[in-house]
Amino acid sequence: MATNWNSKIWLFSLWAALLAALLLLSAAPVAAQDEPEPEGVRYVVQPGDTLSSISVRFDVPLNDLIEANSLINPNNLNVGDVLVIPGIDWIQGTLVLQPLAVGEDYFSLRRRYLLSDADMARLNRFTSTSPEQIYVGYQVMVATEHGELADSARAALPPGGSLLELAVASGDSPWSLAAANQLPGTWAALPGDVLFTPARQGGGPGGLPGEIRSLEMSAPGFIQGATLQLTVDAPDDISLGGDFAGHSLNFFPLDDGGWVSLQGIPLEAVGGRFTLEINGALADGTPFAFAQPVRVLNAGYERANLTVSPELLDEQLTASELAFVRGIMSQVTPERMWSRGWGWPHDLVNNITSGFGLFRTYNAGLASSYHTGVDFGGGALLAIYAPAPGRVAFAGPLDIRGNATIIDHGWGVFTGYWHQAEMYVSVGDVVEPGQVIGIVGGTGRVNGPHLHWELWVGGVPVQPLDWLARLYP
Repeated sequence: MATNWNSKIWLFSLWAALLAALLLLSAAPVAAQDEPEPEGVRYVVQPGDTLSSISVRFDVPLNDLIEANSLINPNNLNVGDVLVIPGIDWIQGTLVLQPLAVGEDYFSLRRRYLLSDADMARLNRFTSTSPEQIYVGYQVMVATEHGELADSARAALPPGGSLLELAVASGDSPWSLAAANQLPGTWAALPGDVLFTPARQGGGPGGLPGEIRSLEMSAPGFIQGATLQLTVDAPDDISLGGDFAGHSLNFFPLDDGGWVSLQGIPLEAVGGRFTLEINGALADGTPFAFAQPVRVLNAGYERANLTVSPELLDEQLTASELAFVRGIMSQVTPERMWSRGWGWPHDLVNNITSGFGLFRTYNAGLASSYHTGVDFGGGALLAIYAPAPGRVAFAGPLDIRGNATIIDHGWGVFTGYWHQAEMYVSVGDVVEPGQVIGIVGGTGRVNGPHLHWELWVGGVPVQPLDWLARLYP
C-alpha cells in the first residue's frame, strides 16, 4: 500500500510541475506586452537620416541614442522607425518632418501644433524666427501626439465681431479660444483672422476659413514654365480670388462642385521668392485673406548661344509685338470650351527642333530671351490642327510671328500658331479638335519653315507639351 501511495504522490507532483511550467510559458508574452514603452520625446526616421545625423540634429550623444533605443545594430535604421530622443525636456510628443502644404503658413502651423516661436526655432534650427523662412514644400519639423489641434475646425472673425460672439457660435469659451490661438488676450483677435475652434471638428488648411474644406495643388507645382492648378473644395456661395507673381488668380466653378484656378508660372520667375495670395468672402460677407511664401524651382531648361542677322534684334519691334500678343492672351473668358484631353497640333510630333523654355542669347550677348513655345520641323505645307475646342481670337499677319492665329479655349487658356503659309480660319470662328486651321510656312522673321506653337495660361506662356500629357479640368 505504501508503494502505491508513493506512486500517487509522485504522479501528482509531476502533474503540478507541468501545470506550473505551462502557466509560466503562457504568462511570459503577457508580461512582455505590458512592459511600458520607453519614456521621452520620439522622432520618426526620415529618408536620408542616419543615427549620426539624428544625434547632431538633436545634440544628443550617439551612445546615449543607441542605449535609449536598445539598438543592437545602429546601422540598421529604416524610414518610419520611431526613436526615443533622450535628454529633451522642453517639448513633448512625436517629432515629424512634413512639407508645408498650400494653405498653411508659419502662424497656422504654430497654432495647430501648440508651439511657441522658441519651439519652432529650436525644432527647425532657425537662427531667428521669421514667417518668410518656410515656404510651400519646405520640410518643417513639428511635434505631434501631444494634444495638438489636428482635427480642430476653423472660423474667420467677421468685421465688427468679437471673440465672445465667435465662442458662443463655436461652443468654446473666449479664454480657451485666445489660449488655443496664442493670443495675448480675448481683445487681441482681429477681423478676418482665421482662428482654430477646438470645440468643433473639421479638416482643411489652417490658414483659411473652415468653409474651405480643402485646397490642393496638382503636379508639377511651382516650377518655371508650368501650369499651376489649385483646386478648392468650398461652397458655391463663396467668392474666391488671389494673386501670384503679379498675375490675378481666377477661380472657376467645377461641374461636380468646388472651384479651380489655372495660372502659368513665368519662365523668368525661376529661383525667385514670391507670395501666393488667396482671398475672398464667405456667404455672410465675411472677408478673408491668406498669403504664404513660394519658391519657384528650376525646370532644367537648356541654354544656347545664337548668331542671327542684326535686323532680327529690333528690341522696339519685339516689345511692341509681344505687348500686342500678350494683350490678347491675357483676357479671360469665363466659359471653358474643352472637356477632355488635348490633341497634337502637328503630324510630326517627334520632330521638335527647338523646345520650350530654351534660354537663348544672341550675337555674343546683345540680346537674350526665353523660347516661349515649341518648334515643330518637317518643312512647309504640313497641316496645322486645332488641339482642342475654342474660338479664334486673332488671325492675321505680324512682323515677327508672320501669319499668326490665336485661339481662345476659355478660362484664360490660349494657343498661338506662328509662321503659317496659309490661314484657314477667321476671328470669331469656333474650331473643333482636329480641324485644320492652317498650313506650315516660313512667314515672319525665321530661318526656315516650321510651326511655332505656344500655349498661354493666365497671361503667361507655359510648357504646351504638359497639356498633351496631362488632363486639365
